[in-house]
Amino acid sequence: MQRPPPSTATRPGSNWRDALAIDYHPVSPAELAEALALHRRHLRGERGGKRASFKFADLAHVELRGAPLAGADLTGARLEGADLAEADLGDACLFGANLRRADLTRARLQKADLRGASLLGAKLMRANLTGADLRDGHLVRSKGGELVPATATEGRGELSEASAANANLTRAKLSNAFIVQTDLRDSNLREAVFVRADLSRADLSGCNLEGADLSEANLEGAVLEGAILSRATFRSTNLAGANLLGALLDEVDLGSAILDGAEMTRRLENLADAVSEAIALHQTWIRSNGREGQRADFSACDLAGVDLSGVNLAAAVLKHAVMRGCDLTGTVLAMADLAMADLRGAKMPRANLRGASLVRASLNEADLTRVEAGPMTLKHGQTWPTTLTSARLVRARLVGADLAEARLGDADLTQADLQEAALAGADLTDATLTMADLRRADLRGAVLVGAEGLVLPGRDGG
Repeated sequence: MQRPPPSTATRPGSNWRDALAIDYHPVSPAELAEALALHRRHLRGERGGKRASFKFADLAHVELRGAPLAGADLTGARLEGADLAEADLGDACLFGANLRRADLTRARLQKADLRGASLLGAKLMRANLTGADLRDGHLVRSKGGELVPATATEGRGELSEASAANANLTRAKLSNAFIVQTDLRDSNLREAVFVRADLSRADLSGCNLEGADLSEANLEGAVLEGAILSRATFRSTNLAGANLLGALLDEVDLGSAILDGAEMTRRLENLADAVSEAIALHQTWIRSNGREGQRADFSACDLAGVDLSGVNLAAAVLKHAVMRGCDLTGTVLAMADLAMADLRGAKMPRANLRGASLVRASLNEADLTRVEAGPMTLKHGQTWPTTLTSARLVRARLVGADLAEARLGDADLTQADLQEAALAGADLTDATLTMADLRRADLRGAVLVGAEGLVLPGRDGG
């Protein structure tokens, strides 16, 4: 397969701004305060209100934390190093703005115009960029000498070296964007458009890229561990050297993609014999305290549909394993490594998961009835919690499950059945609990900060 020609586009930066000799105008604290006050009145629909306009304003390193800037005009503004954490920038125009190393943590940027903006090294953790436009854009001089927005392939939007973990970029437009070495871990990128974007060496671990368009994008060396790639488009995409271990690839066509050196799940030859031999050696390893036999290691193996019910796989390595539809009824998986394993639809009633790692594991619609996932007691009385951080448990059955002290931060428990579950002391920080059934669940001491969609049942259990 012939590789696409390397991009000739230059790395975006200040050069084009310098060439245009942008004359940023300073904004005094008093002017800024007055403009924000008038903008608040504008947003409330009050008389005398006025939409804030900071076109080509010098607002570098300014304090705008939590500022109400929805719909404001910040075309070409210099916001380098500005504190915009938790600011409302929904529908704002940031065309060609300099947001390098700005703090946009938890900022609201829904449908913001960020074409041609530079976000080099910016902090975008948990920012909401739903429907934002980060495509290429360029400021040009009109005949009258005024700088006006226009589109041009040279003015690529820049999101390189940014920290955007857990950001929401649903349906965002990032065609031709420069996103090299950006941290996008666990971000929501559903239906986002990345056509011809440069995502080389970007960290997309655990991202939801369902239905995203990555046609002709450069993902060379990118990390897509445990990412949801279902129904994504990879037409002529460069995935050379990319890490696709544990990624969900349902309804994905990689026929025209470049996969040289890409890491992917493998299917074992003579699967039944290989599994039986590994289990036998593992039992010996357990009985001899590790002196004989061999620890079972099914890393990145396709074990879909295998019957492992009742087997002792304590401390086994199953990282990135495909175990979709497996029968794990009563299976001992205490202290096992199941990080980014695909356990969708698995049968796991009464399985022992004490102290196991299920970071970013996919357990959608799995049966975890009365599963044991409380802390594992170690020597000298120490305990080790079960880790389900960023795990996907959509519509999972967890009736009567022991999840005491479990780490469930950022876990997706949408429509999960948690009736009578023991969640005492569990960490559910930023977890999604939309339509989860928590009737008669024990939530004493549970951490619920930032939990989304949480509806606690009444005392009558209704």
